[in-house]
Amino acid sequence: MYIKKLYVENYKILKDTIIELNEKVNIFVGENDSGKSTILEVLSIVTSGRLNGYAFDKQIKANFFNDEARKNYIDSLSSNPISPPEIILEAYLDNCDAQYSGTNNKLREDAAGIRVKVSLKKDYANVYSKLLENGEIYDIPVELYSVSYNYFSGEVVAYKFSPIKAAIIDTTRKDYSYVVDRFVSDNLSSVLTPRELTDLSTAYRKSKHDFGMNGAVSQLNTALLNNRTDKTDRTVTIGLKEEDVDAWKSQMSMIVDDIPFENIGFGTQNTIKMEMALKNAPEQINIVLIEEPENNLSFTNMSKLINKIIQANGKQAFISTHSSYVANKLALNNLILVYRGRIKSFNELSDETISYFQKLPGYDTLRLVLAEKVILVEGPTDDLIIQRAYLDKKGNFPIEDGVDIIVVDSLAFKRYCDIAVLLNKYVVIVTDNDGDISSSINNKYKDYLQCDNLVFVYEKDETLNTIEPSMLNVNFDTADHEKTFRTAISKKGSMMSKSRDEILNFMTNNKAEWAFRVFDSDLNIVYPEYINNAIEKLD
Repeated sequence: MYIKKLYVENYKILKDTIIELNEKVNIFVGENDSGKSTILEVLSIVTSGRLNGYAFDKQIKANFFNDEARKNYIDSLSSNPISPPEIILEAYLDNCDAQYSGTNNKLREDAAGIRVKVSLKKDYANVYSKLLENGEIYDIPVELYSVSYNYFSGEVVAYKFSPIKAAIIDTTRKDYSYVVDRFVSDNLSSVLTPRELTDLSTAYRKSKHDFGMNGAVSQLNTALLNNRTDKTDRTVTIGLKEEDVDAWKSQMSMIVDDIPFENIGFGTQNTIKMEMALKNAPEQINIVLIEEPENNLSFTNMSKLINKIIQANGKQAFISTHSSYVANKLALNNLILVYRGRIKSFNELSDETISYFQKLPGYDTLRLVLAEKVILVEGPTDDLIIQRAYLDKKGNFPIEDGVDIIVVDSLAFKRYCDIAVLLNKYVVIVTDNDGDISSSINNKYKDYLQCDNLVFVYEKDETLNTIEPSMLNVNFDTADHEKTFRTAISKKGSMMSKSRDEILNFMTNNKAEWAFRVFDSDLNIVYPEYINNAIEKLD
């Protein structure tokens, strides 16, 4: 069983949103405050009735409502008040019993699902009208609101028996108690007999009794009695708290390599939390919500964790991340881009592109997805030279204008282009002509050259096959330009007396070095037309 889609109305940044979901893995990506965490909150609320570990209906605040809906309501109060806004959260389920099915949902579909509705209490309609009449409503009157939890059949949800059960793992918070408690509880009930559990409880109570009878405790209480200053007749001593019969279980902890769980590293805690959630039997947990799994994990442990997520049978995973490695390895077709409350699925990407990034997950694909403006280049030399050319032309670096220059192996250009086409994202691609424009540009990128959002820039002179000869060509056109360029790439005058061929040989064999020298130089050199063109195409 899994969640096919979500419908969200008026909850935070999500005003009127339908989110189609994948059966196994869903990876939410986006900038900060784009709505990723909000979607995980919605999933938590509809699957457990809880938000951040506490009952959702005890936390309702005006700022839970969509800003636009809230503003419209407040603005209407001064003239013609509109109905108080509602929050509606719906999870549409696949393969569910008829008892959970019906048309009691916003989309009026005959489907199985859970509906959470935050609305004005009917019993308070008169109270609301009176307050409104007296001008005593200034904002959404959440104190008059209630929360209902129903299946689409109309039946009230009892989360203890709900067909959807979720494990929520927020790696951004150091909260380990529920992991330890579940570990202890599961193992106690599965390994020990009722008689053995009773014996342990008795032993715990005896240890508490022995503690109270300890000589030091007796000495402390004797001192309290002898040093009394109050005038009452009551006797006051110190002892251990009375607890319920199962309190001893909460005193037990998980020990990892001889270290209590609460004292091990945050990264290891997160790994164990996620492993335990993923290995729970399907009848216990079928939904796993993970907030930023990359937190505090090494590259190796990240790989191990991802493999466990992939292999988790019978579970639907929802993950928010800023990590390209996570997104690539778990397959880009599982990606769901969240941008200011809008949703875009990546499931239209070709199998070839998905497989490429899975096998080579080091590519920073999320930079392309999240950047405002993008220039793709073949190597660090192009990156440094374009950055410096941009600085000379604009007076600041590209990143300050929201332009991200991403170094991409030319073999991956097509893969990045596939993503750009899917998102209709404007991208400038700077590439070498390799001495053959027909083969290296026209034929190689024929499927992309007609795309309005993709712009390919390159040196038009085939004799200038890479950036090095192109740079020399424009900087050796006059004596002044040549002197400036020689000085810029020299270290202690090393290039001032060398021939043009010797300089080209140095640049070709020391690509990053000469580019760094240009980047750090106080001198302004000349740049090839295609480099300037790449910058102009962003305007």
